[in-house]
Amino acid sequence: MNGRTHSNGVDTVDPEPASQVYSDFGAAKSMDAVAVVDGDYKFAAWSRSASDLLGWSAADVLGRSVDHVLCAGGTGGTLAKLSSMVSRDDWCRSIAMDARRKDGTTVQVEIAVLPFHLHGLTYLNIAISPQASRAVEQELLGKQSSLVTHSADSMVVLGLSGEVQYWNCAAERMFGFGVKDALCGNVHRIFSFGTATDFAAIKRILLLTGHWEGELLCRRTDGSQLPVLSRWCLERNSTGRPIRILVSNTDAGMWKQYVQTSPRERRQNFDALFRQHPDGVFSFDLHRRLVAANPELCRLTGYDADQLREIPLSRLVSPPQLPAVRTAFFEALHGKPQTQEFSCVRRDGSTMDASVTLLPNIVDDRIVGLHGILKDISQRKQDERRIVYLANHDALTGLPNRNLLHDRMQHAIDQARRGGTQACVLFMDLNRFKVINDSLGHDKGDQLLCTIADRFKNSLRDVDTVARIGGDEFVVLIENVHDVEHVSRVAQGLLALVAQPVVLGDTSLSVTTSIGASVYPADGNDAVALLKHADLAMYAAKQAGSGGFRFYSADMNDRAIVRLTRENSLRHAITCGQLVLHYQPRLDLARNEIVGLEALVRWDHPGKGLIYPTSFIELAEETGLIEGLGEWVLTAACTQMRAWRDAGLRPIRMSVNVSAIQLNSERLFSAVASALEAANLDPSFLELEITESSLMQNLEASQAILGEFRRMGISLSIDDFGTGYSSLNYLKRLPIDTLKIDRSFVHDVSNNEDDAAIVRATIAMAHSMHLKVVAEGVTSFDQLHVLQEWKCDEIQGYLLCQPLPAAEVESFFRTAELRGIHYSWAH
Repeated sequence: MNGRTHSNGVDTVDPEPASQVYSDFGAAKSMDAVAVVDGDYKFAAWSRSASDLLGWSAADVLGRSVDHVLCAGGTGGTLAKLSSMVSRDDWCRSIAMDARRKDGTTVQVEIAVLPFHLHGLTYLNIAISPQASRAVEQELLGKQSSLVTHSADSMVVLGLSGEVQYWNCAAERMFGFGVKDALCGNVHRIFSFGTATDFAAIKRILLLTGHWEGELLCRRTDGSQLPVLSRWCLERNSTGRPIRILVSNTDAGMWKQYVQTSPRERRQNFDALFRQHPDGVFSFDLHRRLVAANPELCRLTGYDADQLREIPLSRLVSPPQLPAVRTAFFEALHGKPQTQEFSCVRRDGSTMDASVTLLPNIVDDRIVGLHGILKDISQRKQDERRIVYLANHDALTGLPNRNLLHDRMQHAIDQARRGGTQACVLFMDLNRFKVINDSLGHDKGDQLLCTIADRFKNSLRDVDTVARIGGDEFVVLIENVHDVEHVSRVAQGLLALVAQPVVLGDTSLSVTTSIGASVYPADGNDAVALLKHADLAMYAAKQAGSGGFRFYSADMNDRAIVRLTRENSLRHAITCGQLVLHYQPRLDLARNEIVGLEALVRWDHPGKGLIYPTSFIELAEETGLIEGLGEWVLTAACTQMRAWRDAGLRPIRMSVNVSAIQLNSERLFSAVASALEAANLDPSFLELEITESSLMQNLEASQAILGEFRRMGISLSIDDFGTGYSSLNYLKRLPIDTLKIDRSFVHDVSNNEDDAAIVRATIAMAHSMHLKVVAEGVTSFDQLHVLQEWKCDEIQGYLLCQPLPAAEVESFFRTAELRGIHYSWAH
């Protein structure tokens, strides 16, 4: 392969050839990613579809080697495979490989390679496609390649200047040149032209008519010449510009031998082909009377040959398509070949998708009738309909997807505009669907979605549309709305439908949804605006509580902008060091000694000062930032405990809160292990606090992951106990060490009999199960005395100490004895 190097040291092709090649392939309507590689295996052209597939822009790849762009891990595999193909002339294979995207991920692709010559240089055209999408295309390409490769005629592709670009096996046998030698030659090396039919003359005819046919002498490697019947065809690209010449050559001696074959033998050959043809073949005379039909045509239609001669054409063609088929017959009888697809009616009344090709039957330059070939294309049509269906419908539920919904929304808007009515969009998602999916498995989640989808389909009018646009999100389009009260009634009905129990195997679930509504024209004039505003209204309904419904209002946009701003600020705070930890001590009442610290996160906002977690934890959970935030807290708390241990702090535990989302995440276990390892901290110094409601979302999953933490030696406690489930029975199934009684019960424990009874009973039952009890939010000596009387193990609250920054914790310990408390700092 030849390359060209610019003065800047970057190997490329000339700009003009590169742009020419790129425009050729850019114009082709292919789903493949297309690129061009020069002689040094560096990219000279890169299409938009290649950018869409792999993420690399043209600026990223031009001038760079194929391995730098495509090869995952930079192992050199792509370059080696291409070099091997070049050395072996192996152009019929494709390369299966893992290609590297710009974002670092990989995708399984197939790379098909074809060499071509341009301005004296050799390039490689590379088509890159996802491996899964190539099955059908690969089968077709295999058939086409096999047809060309094994053709008895020599097939040669020439450039417009006469250079050889392709050479099949039959050409190698006919001319005697191997592929490598042939690709180095041109048209004058392989053909001997006469004075009247030189290459320039043939090329002029091709430019005028597109075809040339005649007898030439081919030059063979042994010096001999072979007369051939040569057929030339000019190929143009989609813009009409000539790009190459296709040449087919038949040994003239063999052709003449065939022509001289007896008419009887030729007739027998034709009859055999006619009878055994895999498609239906027939002939009509000029009066449109059927004069011949092969057995396959009889099998396809269900009629025998005599019956086919008697019935009119209209009996075989579906009435709506009959005019088009008659027109095709008319055009073919007047010399214009036709191909027409239609629905063929069989004798038994059933139909099949068919394609008919009609060719004029010309004898002595006179049309005497037509020949036809009828193909059964039912499978292809079924596949096409399936592709169109999948492009517009959700594969799981069968509901319209976002594409079809957008079209129907635009139609509903147009109708409402013309009729002076309204159209409404209801945006829904299922509350806590992720928890169900993670706990019961995706198969049960899919069953739930299908059940809800069926309920929606069966409850709405035929004129209305329900679509699934992703995950657990559904959209209902209500057309011809005259009164918005109708919208409210529909929404309330949908809320009730979703709330009905769903049985999934041995599990019965009750789920809820939140619904937001937008109305045309008040809330938007197009589909995009209506969907956006219905989504905002749905979020407002979700904020107000599960199972709610809201119409869109203009101030929701402002709230959404504020929320987005807060989300971006929190994201920045997590990544840029604006989070800090404060620590609140825990006191063992029996020993009067500090035995633990709870790590409490704060946001040290540069403009607003210290922000407490009640203002941002919910936002973190809703936006998916909670996992990153929680992992930061784990790492920072373990690191700080390690620093205090190194400074002389005696053994106490560090408590860290774990959210429900973290508990259901596969990342939690590795995050805890990584934090302990990074701080070189023994697991016995760490305690994880999980809220009661988080544990009960999926008791079986909670039991499994908490068991893993217990085996590591990590202590476990239930935080805010009493705010969720009031029974302790389930605790027997969980490896819990400690209960923390919620501050709402402790606050009035000294003067409220109900709270006192709950706290006393909780302490007694926990002790019977060998669990420690910590009372949160202790602020008075009255509370302390009551808790001491009931043998509560530990307390935590402002009576002992408010949460302190890390810098003040050591001072608290060193001055603890002044408060009558044993401290845990080594002398």
